[in-house]
Amino acid sequence: MTSPLDYLDENGADEADYESPMRELYAYHDGDTWLDGIVTGVKPGGTSDGKTLVQFDERLWVPAREVKQSDHYVAVLLNPDSEVYAEVIQSFVDGQPKDSIRDVSIVGGDNVGTEWRRLDEPTTGTRVRYRYTGTAELQAPDDATT
Repeated sequence: MTSPLDYLDENGADEADYESPMRELYAYHDGDTWLDGIVTGVKPGGTSDGKTLVQFDERLWVPAREVKQSDHYVAVLLNPDSEVYAEVIQSFVDGQPKDSIRDVSIVGGDNVGTEWRRLDEPTTGTRVRYRYTGTAELQAPDDATT
């Protein structure tokens, strides 16, 4: 298996290289399972053989060579003023980020739907930006009132 972070162990890797995976989403092997995590640290020469370690979620260190691309991405949801509303992990659809993200929540006893649309811009790392497009009160199903 080749890791998308193999470049961290190449000769000539520098501070910019070590910063590039920070806050990005990758998968790491934990026993029999691959788990997703956000990279929160990089330690060059951290293994006993001098290879790079990558920290996930501020708790677990994994050799960079044992990391793989995730099957998910980070959706950065932006308010109309471009302030970050939330960052949520989403699954790819047919290998691509979703065109829109919808959420339904209860506000004051009413079902409210919100929608974010993907921005028409190049994706940076594992993060995809979406802009808030609206909120609408949703009708309760007829059988919900009985």
